[in-house]
Amino acid sequence: MFLRRLLLVGLFCLMATCVHSQPVSPRIKPEECTWFSSILTQAQLDRLECAWLVVPEFRDGRESSYKLELALLRIKSRQATDSAPILYLPGGPGEAASSYLPDWLESDLSQEHDIIILDPRGTGFSYPSLICPEASQSNVVDWVRVCRERMSARGLDLAAYTIPEVIRDYVDLLSLMDLPQVNLYGSSYGSRLALMLADAAPERIRSLALDGVYPPPLRHTAEVARNLDMALNRLFDDCARDVACKEAYPKLRDSFYRVVSELNASPQGLTMLGQDMGMAITGNDFILMMSSLLHHTSVVPYLPAFVASFASGNFDFEPLLQSELFASDEDGRASQTESAFLTQRCPEDLAVPEAQRYLTNPDGIAPVLIAATREVVDAHYAECQAWNVPALTTRIEGPVTSGIPSLLMSGAYDPATPAQWGSFAAEHLRNNWHFVFPNAGHGMLDSVPCATEIMRTFLSNPLQDPSADCFSALRLPRFVISPGKSE
Repeated sequence: MFLRRLLLVGLFCLMATCVHSQPVSPRIKPEECTWFSSILTQAQLDRLECAWLVVPEFRDGRESSYKLELALLRIKSRQATDSAPILYLPGGPGEAASSYLPDWLESDLSQEHDIIILDPRGTGFSYPSLICPEASQSNVVDWVRVCRERMSARGLDLAAYTIPEVIRDYVDLLSLMDLPQVNLYGSSYGSRLALMLADAAPERIRSLALDGVYPPPLRHTAEVARNLDMALNRLFDDCARDVACKEAYPKLRDSFYRVVSELNASPQGLTMLGQDMGMAITGNDFILMMSSLLHHTSVVPYLPAFVASFASGNFDFEPLLQSELFASDEDGRASQTESAFLTQRCPEDLAVPEAQRYLTNPDGIAPVLIAATREVVDAHYAECQAWNVPALTTRIEGPVTSGIPSLLMSGAYDPATPAQWGSFAAEHLRNNWHFVFPNAGHGMLDSVPCATEIMRTFLSNPLQDPSADCFSALRLPRFVISPGKSE
């Protein structure tokens, strides 16, 4: 049993020094899939193949404390086909690709394509794990420091778990699989991984599908205020273009910034259907809450009513409760390993002096947006200092240029990977198709059915225009007007 084996090996390595003096040659080691038997149907299990990708901890000849075994899954297509499989690159960074296994099993894309899923080193079922249970323990205030000390005691050298090493794992995987080529699909940070992998092993890649594009060398922390400003202005402007929304909320932009100012002066308690949630919210908190909500396509139509409700002094989530986000527990899955996020992102994005952490010219951006977003970035920077992973010695300094056929998908309201980033990447991809979905937030394949139709068409012939009738039929969100909630 996988979990029992993982626990036993982990316990042994806590009790002894797990040194592998012999060099490890990358290989794929088959494994039974019994650890999924409690959550999958027999029909689903019949489509699943499991294995380990065994890779060295270091590739420069250094003595290693661990032999890395990365969880590798392959979902067989529903139809017999010779189509190139899809290799899924998860986001985060630090997400476990295996947490999306149920979604890929049910995806229309698995009708004609095998789906290959690899948990990057340090995440998910891969061994050793970088999971920090301290992050979810309420009695541990400084979980970063406590977990970092525990990692050091285990002999884990976090320099071996950074993005360049993750990319090398994927290169090893591509060379070991008996496949001419694969289609890469990367969502959010996974799109950055996909571009890096295409740069490292272009001969192995048939096509690129990038969903929520985050291209090198752009840095999220440098542009976080600008990206949020663009997403909020898009919401305010689109409400003004909608007759009903404009009539109900004619001064939505002013209302938003008034709420921020008033909450910063006097924080208020949040409620859910009138029930006290036991937490107070500041104006900066409200800004960051709106940033999070803009990610979700199903929530966007409710946001004008939500802002207007707060502007009226009703600090309740009630205007959002009809959205799919609040009607399901989809976002309750534990997919991201916080410590893997720090290990992979700190050396690349956050291990820079304060003067380089932000854009030098944020003209036109409301000072409160700059203050709120910098508060979060500075908090991450402090965590990075405590986590103490060396800055990368090599990185992609310029944009990835490629002739690999590429599909890029962006959401008009996305505050994390805006459409402008997709356009930046597209400028350097010679054979590209870039779609900006006018009603979407972050992640098209998860929230816009038309995105799946476009991607299926693209995969059938990546050099042919994949435009679908459904895309031309897309409109701005149909904003929901709450009764009695107008400004």
